[in-house]
Amino acid sequence: MSKNLENEDETSSDDDHILFISQFIKIQNEYREKHGAPELELSEELTEQAQKWAEKLAIRQHVAYCELPGIGENITFFPANMSPKDIVDYWYNEHRKYEYETPGWQPGTNYFTQIIWRSTKEIGVGRKIVTSSDCINGCGFKVSSKHSQNNHNPSNEKQIIVAFYRPSGNNNRAGQFAANVQKPINGH
Repeated sequence: MSKNLENEDETSSDDDHILFISQFIKIQNEYREKHGAPELELSEELTEQAQKWAEKLAIRQHVAYCELPGIGENITFFPANMSPKDIVDYWYNEHRKYEYETPGWQPGTNYFTQIIWRSTKEIGVGRKIVTSSDCINGCGFKVSSKHSQNNHNPSNEKQIIVAFYRPSGNNNRAGQFAANVQKPINGH
């Protein structure tokens, strides 16, 4: 392949990545607005950290949390062709389980609560498409069928999505969930 074509592929890939991140944040901000939370701002620092972590997890082939002080994390493997909207919707759909009348940490709702956590101001997003060449011992893992029911993925490629949030949400100190996880406004 000529050098010019390689550069065009890299530029196209970079543009796709920027568009993905932009859509990913836009959708989260739409959900945040429904819950009375201010918009998230993209942090280049958090995005760089999230991208490095996504690349490590792509090689390891399992989800692990980075556990940076003061940083919230949403991390999941999805089919490679899953859109930013479908990914955010998947996380947000945990809202169905959240009981606003008893605010606090509740099993199966932590992705949702981090997305709409009112005091969170910044987000960084990492994304790595996982191919068999990225894997240490081949790609023996499978993406859960619940992620891929409506996403035909003939190549069986995956993507790891890492979203870092600052300040972190899901703080279980007294009153924090009540202050930061609000019911949808106007019946949204």
